[in-house]
Amino acid sequence: MQLILENRSFISFVTGACVGLALFLALPFPGGDPVLQLILAERPAIFYGFKWTYCAMLFTTPYAAMAVLLSFIYIFSDSAKRKTLGPLLPYPEIAQRAALFLILGEIHHERKHEAAETPHWLVIPERGLYTGIFVVGAIGSGKTTCCIYPFADQILGFASRDQQRRAAALVLEVKGDFCYKVKSILESHGRGEDYMEVNLDGNYRYNPLHNDLEAYALAYGIASLLNNLYGRGKEPFWQQAYTNLVKFIILLHKTLYDYVTLFDVYECAINPALLSQRIEEGEQRMSTQYVLIELDAYSAHPHLDRFVWEPDADTGRMKAFCCDGLEALLTEESIPYDLLSKTGPVGSIDPRKQAQFAAVKRWFTHDWMRIEPKLRTSIVEGISVFLSLFDDNPSVAYTFCPPKETYDPKANHDGRYGKPLPPFADLIEQGRVVALNFPVAGNPGLAKTIGTLMKQDFQRAMIGRVPQMEAEPNRTFRPAMFLCDEYHVFATVGESDPTGDEKFFALSRQAKCIPIVATQSISSLRSTLSGEAWRTLLQTFRTKIFLALSDDFSAKTASEMCGKEEQFKLNYTISENGQDAGVSLLTGRAAAQRTTLSTSKSYNLQRDFVFEPKTFAELKNAESIVLAYDGLNPLPPTLCYLKPYYLDRNTSYFDQRAKGLL
Repeated sequence: MQLILENRSFISFVTGACVGLALFLALPFPGGDPVLQLILAERPAIFYGFKWTYCAMLFTTPYAAMAVLLSFIYIFSDSAKRKTLGPLLPYPEIAQRAALFLILGEIHHERKHEAAETPHWLVIPERGLYTGIFVVGAIGSGKTTCCIYPFADQILGFASRDQQRRAAALVLEVKGDFCYKVKSILESHGRGEDYMEVNLDGNYRYNPLHNDLEAYALAYGIASLLNNLYGRGKEPFWQQAYTNLVKFIILLHKTLYDYVTLFDVYECAINPALLSQRIEEGEQRMSTQYVLIELDAYSAHPHLDRFVWEPDADTGRMKAFCCDGLEALLTEESIPYDLLSKTGPVGSIDPRKQAQFAAVKRWFTHDWMRIEPKLRTSIVEGISVFLSLFDDNPSVAYTFCPPKETYDPKANHDGRYGKPLPPFADLIEQGRVVALNFPVAGNPGLAKTIGTLMKQDFQRAMIGRVPQMEAEPNRTFRPAMFLCDEYHVFATVGESDPTGDEKFFALSRQAKCIPIVATQSISSLRSTLSGEAWRTLLQTFRTKIFLALSDDFSAKTASEMCGKEEQFKLNYTISENGQDAGVSLLTGRAAAQRTTLSTSKSYNLQRDFVFEPKTFAELKNAESIVLAYDGLNPLPPTLCYLKPYYLDRNTSYFDQRAKGLL
């Protein structure tokens, strides 16, 4: 029927010719009729006019009847309107792909929701994947089932048997079920051992501060996260104060213990006595002198036990590391003492740590202690509201604030302190897939905090690959995917700060990072981020997939991103003119004796949206409008029909919809 209707003019012509010929042979013109003979004798022209008209109508009448019939079927039959659907090219099996690429869906017509005779796949090659993919769609539009799951399957399944080429990944989610799907995807490709999950009930322990970054970088990251969680104030003093306090507390712990956790920072921030005690401990450790007192004096003053004392075998007296607090106490109590220079241990003190501790002490003495107590309290309260998340929940403290022994192979040889999560730099090179299973429903603020800290750790590791890749140009570096559903929960921007997702995604291409994020709407991203930062973040994703959108701002923004073009617009004009017009006595309305009705049709060339905003609101499930980028050239906006993970990929979208599968 499709073929007949598409060639209805030719079929009508053939039908008219065949039927006309049959009628011409069966019912010839009755030229022997007496009346016609009389007309032939008197008016031959009229006779031949009748004859040729009769013969012509034998052919034209069947042609017109068939044309009307087929036109009627074409106009009023829904099945007749459906275009002929050509076969899809076979879906490339993931395990058999020689190169990394991503199939987004099937393409028919760029603008029309119609099946095409020659559909094809919309493919993003490897070079285009490194420029980022942004998926946006309203609830129930299919962004998870049609994009996140199939995309993860294709990238994680590529070269699954090749230890050097298969992709690493960091997976963040908020609902708690996506991690299990990622695990099943890896197992289906024989990569089950690559899956590593961080959660409150698991064995892995992760300290976001245990890395090679300087104290200032760690403190700046915490302060930036604090601004993203609670908003940036108009006065920059508070962020500077938060950063300064956290920086020197981190530096103090790294100088003394070579280790620090977020709980340590929180404890020292809210406890001035503990901070002073750590300063005194540092003075003792970094001191180059001992204090010597008599044994009787030590026994008579029990409060001296707050300092570390030990007997001196050479003098028979008690000795302790010299510090300002100890000297002041001995002077106040009138306890006689002598100073003895260190022998031996002096050379073991790291000069760099001595200089760092001196900086901490100067800050504590000449900066922190000179601030008014009320102002210090405000600064501490501003940072404690964030850091207290790692104190009031024992499970969180256990997982994300492990003791130093956790990272000591000797002390933790039996796993009594849990299993430490290796650095992301090592995990990426090993091809591991790390998933954070921390649903937002439990504690939204804490989930965003942990997810953001882990994301920033992953981003630092990826950027750290760039110098290594330049130094080893002949080495094959595996791709690493950043996969995040409900991205607006974890999105952070730096704006004027040196950190932020928009800065990382702008540099991640060289590090071979494949960012794939999904969110419900552009409005949700705008409401999460401050100011116009969402625009800066959005432009770092060169490939954008728009599913059905339910808010006008997102639809309008998507329409503007697809751009405008010159289009012919059809205009109809209908006019009625009357002569001798008057008022009807019967109806009371204007009437005319003679009226004329005229219509006109014109085409105007106008610049209009390629896809109107309402088009984005009317998209069906698994339908999308894609702005794709292949790594070299941007592709025009086009309708793309996505492939849900639970349906056969070799079956066309239109066949699936006709069967009620979508």
